[in-house]
Amino acid sequence: MHQATQRRRRPARDDGSSALELVLLTPALIALVFAIVQAALLWNAKHTVAVAAQHGARLARTVVALQPVVTTAVPAGSDSTVQTSTLRFLRQTGGSSLADPTVTVHRDGEYVTVTVSGTSVGVLPGTTMRVSGSSRTPVEGFRP
Repeated sequence: MHQATQRRRRPARDDGSSALELVLLTPALIALVFAIVQAALLWNAKHTVAVAAQHGARLARTVVALQPVVTTAVPAGSDSTVQTSTLRFLRQTGGSSLADPTVTVHRDGEYVTVTVSGTSVGVLPGTTMRVSGSSRTPVEGFRP
């Protein structure tokens, strides 16, 4: 009777359980991979706009210092030159990961602030984010 009881209590077969686990876990793993890639793209975009803003601020701070006449006036068109150069720098250093980049230059007394912003590339539709970076620096120049 003992053998007969053992035969009846055979463990249930688990045929197909691996396939079922794979079907259930695959979407979660794919979502995790997409999330990691999206985070890397966002980090890269934030780093790129911060570096471009620093580049623009370095240019903007020396505009007055490089003038042949000793003056504190900002030359006409200098901010547009800074914006153009900063956008060029952005494209050269990986700005292709940004959509609609913009550069703004703001001067307030002895300081200049350059802000670069754009939209990061998304892996999936609707996963884009707006990123922005700023750099503020004192303006160089002769001060008697």
